[in-house]
Parts: sequence; C-alpha cells; structure tokens
Amino acid sequence: MAPSSPTKIGVIGSGLMGSALARAFASAGHEVAVWNRTPSKAKAVGGGTVAVENLLEALSGRELVVVSLSNYAAWSELFSSAGVASALAGTTLVQLTSGSPGDAREALEWAKSNGVDYLDAAILAYPSFVATDAATVFYAGPRPVFDRHLGTLQAIAKNSIYVDEKIGSAAALDCAILEAYYGGSLAFLHAAAMCEAEGLDPKTFFAHKNSFLGLISVTADAAQSMIERNDFSGGQCSLNTHVAALEHIVRLSKDARMSARFPKELLDNYKRAVSAGLGNKELPAVFRTLTQD
Repeated sequence: MAPSSPTKIGVIGSGLMGSALARAFASAGHEVAVWNRTPSKAKAVGGGTVAVENLLEALSGRELVVVSLSNYAAWSELFSSAGVASALAGTTLVQLTSGSPGDAREALEWAKSNGVDYLDAAILAYPSFVATDAATVFYAGPRPVFDRHLGTLQAIAKNSIYVDEKIGSAAALDCAILEAYYGGSLAFLHAAAMCEAEGLDPKTFFAHKNSFLGLISVTADAAQSMIERNDFSGGQCSLNTHVAALEHIVRLSKDARMSARFPKELLDNYKRAVSAGLGNKELPAVFRTLTQD
C-alpha cells in the first residue's frame, strides 16, 4: 500500500546495496531519485526510481537523502563539491555507507557545520535481504530526527532500530556484531579443517553445530552479567582450564601440518588474562585485558 504522503527521497550511490535501497523506497510508494557517478548505473536501477545525472538535482528538494557509497572517503569527496551543502538545506541526511564510529563523528561535524540533520546508520543485511524480515538497520543520532522519518525508513527494513544519540553507536554495534560473525565463522571453518586433517569428515563436525552454538549463547549471557557487575568469579570452569584446552588445539593444528595461527592468537589472548592474575576466574574475565592497552 502506498503511503498517504509519499516522501521525496534522493539515493546517492547505485551499487548493489544502493540499488536495493532505492527500489525498496520506490516500491513503498515514495518518489525516489537515484544518482551515481556513472549515469548508466543509476538508469539501471529501475523499479520505479528516476535516474538523474546532476548531483545537485538529486539532492535539492528532498526530504530524505540516503547515501550508500563504497566508503566515507568517497562520501567526503563528493559532498565537499560546490553547492552540495546549500542543496541539502532542510533535508535529513542518512548515511548508510559502511564505516567506523570515527567516520560517523567526522560526518556529523560536516552536517552540523552545514545545518543538515544527520543520522548515521548501519545495515545488517545483504542487498537481497533489503525490505524483508531478514534486514536490520541500526540508527544513531537525534531521536526526534529518527522518529520523524521512521515510517519512511521502514520501507528498507521494518526492523529499524534506534541505538543511541551518540553518533558512532550504530557503527560500533554493527562492527561488534560483524566481528562476532567473522570471528565465529573463522573459528568453525578452522575447526572443520582440523577434523578433515585428522581424517574425520567435516560433516560430522557440522552435524554437532548446536553444541558450540549453545556454549556460545550460554557464555554470552554469563559474560553480560559479569561485565555489568565487574565480577568474573564463579565455579564453572577457570581460565587456566580453558588455556589447557586451547593448548591441545594448537598442538593438534601443528601436528596436522595446518595453519595454527588462529588458535595461537586465541591462546595468546587467554594467556594474557592468566598473566594478569585472572587464571582462577571464569572465561569472560578475558574482557578485562581486552579493554586495556
């Protein structure tokens, strides 16, 4: 169903993600102008969007401008062009370019100095997930600005989550989730490789995925409570015991003549916590040494 009052939106960048965002807004009944440095790519977006070749035309008169570029450097170069700031007068800029909290803070300074409302956002989805229940977008910035545009923003993700007024918070949460994803993925891939190196079919390992997923979930819940209380004591399993287990994993990797770099890095981090006098604490005590230089 089309909205009773369509929003005029400019989408800057028409890569895979930018194109998906633009089509989702248009599908929801909004008026969407698309700009790309290569005009033919903007024209290829389709889906009810309108391609424009002039950047200022894509920005002027829009209620919402959504930016999805390769990086913040590309954004900074583009938006420092003559006339861009004045074209954005009265517009809310939503930054969906992937970056760090530091990037978000620099972008906010630019927006403040040019009188532009600014939301920094991070999308936790592949382009094909946009506008589906599998998409999540985190937002940071002034709550009233987020609330004002929430109905429109839900066209790209019903699960649009306000994180905090601190402008780097959405990027920080996104990076944290992705680190857990990438680190966990490398861990289970290395684990499967260990099985294969020992002549065990990796499918046997994957058949027991609930074993390690369950342990991670239990440990995450325990870690949250321990970090909140800053108390890592307990009677389940000491760091010393975990270190011994990691030493077995490193030795297995070396004996199998496969890469031991990843488990060795894990072991080093756990040993650092033991060296700091936390050997008799629970596993989440490693958190203390990760937050120190």
